[in-house]
Amino acid sequence: MKRACWKVIDRQHSFSAESWMEMYNNRVVDHQGAVYIDLEDEEDSDNNAYSRWSELPDILLEKIFSYLSIRQKYYASLVCRSWYRAFYLPYVWSQFVLEDSTLTRGRFNYYSGWQYVLDHLRTQTCLSQVGRHFRHLTFEPMLNFYNLYEFMNMISWYTEQTHKDIVATGVGTHIRSLKFTFPCNMSNRDETERIRLFGTGGKLLDALKRLMGNLKKMRKLELVDLMLDPREAQHLLDGVCETCHLTLRTLILINTTRVQYQILHVGIFLNLHILIICPQNLGDELVELLGFTQLHHLHILQNRYTPNDSTIKSTSGRAWKICRKNNPKLCVHLQVQSIKEKQLIWQDYAPVKTILYDSPHIGLQTNTLITAIELYKKDLRVYGHQSLPRFFRSKSFHERIDSALLLLCRQCPSLKVLLVTERISTATVLLLAYTAKNLHYLYIRGNAVIKKCDWPQSPEWSDEFYEWLKFNSRSYVLVEKEVSQMLGYTWHMQTDKQFRNLQMNLHDESIL
Repeated sequence: MKRACWKVIDRQHSFSAESWMEMYNNRVVDHQGAVYIDLEDEEDSDNNAYSRWSELPDILLEKIFSYLSIRQKYYASLVCRSWYRAFYLPYVWSQFVLEDSTLTRGRFNYYSGWQYVLDHLRTQTCLSQVGRHFRHLTFEPMLNFYNLYEFMNMISWYTEQTHKDIVATGVGTHIRSLKFTFPCNMSNRDETERIRLFGTGGKLLDALKRLMGNLKKMRKLELVDLMLDPREAQHLLDGVCETCHLTLRTLILINTTRVQYQILHVGIFLNLHILIICPQNLGDELVELLGFTQLHHLHILQNRYTPNDSTIKSTSGRAWKICRKNNPKLCVHLQVQSIKEKQLIWQDYAPVKTILYDSPHIGLQTNTLITAIELYKKDLRVYGHQSLPRFFRSKSFHERIDSALLLLCRQCPSLKVLLVTERISTATVLLLAYTAKNLHYLYIRGNAVIKKCDWPQSPEWSDEFYEWLKFNSRSYVLVEKEVSQMLGYTWHMQTDKQFRNLQMNLHDESIL
């Protein structure tokens, strides 16, 4: 018996018995009611085109599956045999992200209502099947501390077992990087202006320390916003120092404590290449220890939860001089990432290569630029503001920062990257590109550029140069053409969208 079906064309879905009999008798084609489709005849046709998604190579399937969540990976594995096989490929599970709803089931609590709690059976099945493929383990900010605590203990349990059947699963033994972010801001969603900071500790901190001590092949460790007390931070990295003191390459410690306390454990990692730390966790002894390591890049980061600069003391210049002498290849990057305005904590005599602001409410200020010139004019390579400004800036030349930016380019001969998002004139853009002889990358926000030459003629400028400046300042096209000739490549002003998507590689050897 042939397989077939009816395809109804009319929008009406109810027919009488006579209508059905008439359609059946005229089942080849009936343009008034329905079309009879012979599926076997259609399958045998050579003119039909079918989807070939099931024939994708494994290398592409791994890449596609790696972007999906666990639930999405499961649904995709039900499509065909090829995708089911791709579900168990190693690269698909190299990045594992734990969130509040990951591997959970609903359970009703009399006081709190329905909650998502960790399903231990499902978690155990997941770990035993694909846990050996984990390479990067990420804990997103979670409000259900019970799920977080239980999952970390399960990973630690697998790594601590000695039975050959459990060791054969390889769960957690190949993890190369660990990222843990604590939701320190416990304010309600309605309290947009208020920040209520709480730190981790207790059993949750013990589970984290146990997990870090069991990851013996870890190359990268990232701990964000733990907000510990100095007494708890004193023994935070004991297990990591014991197992990874020679293998750890990247260490990120953001707001490990809420008060000033230097973490001396950092100086134990002799082969560390990249260190991102907040200023309250630096100190003279730690900076001197870093001089005896292989550290290449030291990022001193301030985010929205970093304490104000009035309560934090910067590292002394003597310690930085000793560090520079013992580690001449060290590059220091000062960064501010905050929603509100925050003052940068200066580090005297440090080998600062980068000063970068990422805040919509922090603007270019003349006194800030002068301080940067006085402290780092011989070392500075990158300076700028990434976020689009959300404050008023006057169009008047005397109230803008054009002259201060030109002073920065004159006094810092090694400057290679400059980012400007505030209002300047087309003449200033030309002068910046002309003055900074070693400038490689100039990022100017096009919507903030005024088509104008409001610079008075300087005694150092010839009449011919001033005429060139005035003529080319009349058009954006002429400005881009002249800057392209000076930089040696096709240059254009950046749109707001391009500035939002701008990613700076501060480790690029060509700009350091």
